Amino acid sequence: MIKKAHLMIFVGGALVAVGMILSYIGATYISEQVTMTEGIISSAIPVTVEKELDPSISIQGAFIIRAESEDRTNLSAVVFGPFGEEIKSLKVSDVSTEEYFNIESKGLYKIQVKNSGKEMSIIVGITHAPEKSIVALNMLGQSMIISGFVGVGIALIYAIKIRKSN
Repeated sequence: MIKKAHLMIFVGGALVAVGMILSYIGATYISEQVTMTEGIISSAIPVTVEKELDPSISIQGAFIIRAESEDRTNLSAVVFGPFGEEIKSLKVSDVSTEEYFNIESKGLYKIQVKNSGKEMSIIVGITHAPEKSIVALNMLGQSMIISGFVGVGIALIYAIKIRKSN
């Protein structure tokens, strides 16, 4: 009986290991595609990030804003297309925001973030929207990690109960 618990622990550990590898591969691929900048944003100094985007790669772009603030923020973000036209604008009140926009033509896309509140640290990134297969790979890896840890926990409880009964 105790051998079953060892086998369950081994399988659970293998699930965790494989899940970590898959999740790492997915997250690395996604993060390599993002052009990011980090800086201090105030009412006088906006933060701007530019990236060459192509609709043949993906028809959707994405931008990420992460404000290093304990409370809600007073930021506004505007995405400009390759011809200087405003594609999307929004008020950002959450500490972390991810939004999508359409890529109409190949060119240099720019996101500009302005602050109407107190000075804070901010991270801004822009990229093509990640492929669904890469996102699915990342999610599969995370699911395997959780399943593996649950399996290891169940196996440990099982092994302890068997030892107590012997």
